[in-house]
Amino acid sequence: MKSKIIYKNEEMELTDDFIDIGYMAENFEAIDINKNEIEIKKASPNRNIQIFMSFPSFEEFSNEIIMFDEFMNDAKVDIFTYIIFNKEFNIPYQFKKIIPIFDVNEEFASMYGTKIVSGTLENRLTKALFLIGKDGAVYHIDMPNDLEKPLNIERIRVELNKVYQSYTGAGCHG
Repeated sequence: MKSKIIYKNEEMELTDDFIDIGYMAENFEAIDINKNEIEIKKASPNRNIQIFMSFPSFEEFSNEIIMFDEFMNDAKVDIFTYIIFNKEFNIPYQFKKIIPIFDVNEEFASMYGTKIVSGTLENRLTKALFLIGKDGAVYHIDMPNDLEKPLNIERIRVELNKVYQSYTGAGCHG
């Protein structure tokens, strides 16, 4: 069963494959802003919390994206935060904390269920945020059904605190 989203009163469908809370995140390949192929791993290099977020475009969602960059810049701990778009373009903004990448091979779109498969935004990524813990597990997902609704920053703040306190990286014998 496909998920439905709405943007500017138009109903669209998402791919029916998705990842859910409690599952292990998936590694995926992308292109960085320097056109280098990179692999985003389910567990960050320094065992830090990660956020994978996607948007259909920068232009239409720039205010929300820039506000989220400021939010991440104010964080007291290092969090690898990737913003993912479906195709390469020159981003007219210098991010403080967010790392822009491009899902040109649709690996993220397919594995995380963020690909829009109908409507005017077809083949783009929906607005979504995946909070990945230090252990590589998906702890929280924010994927609004109405793309005009902003991500829930207060809920994300609460979930970040939970994730930060939930796993020390030492295992059960640490």
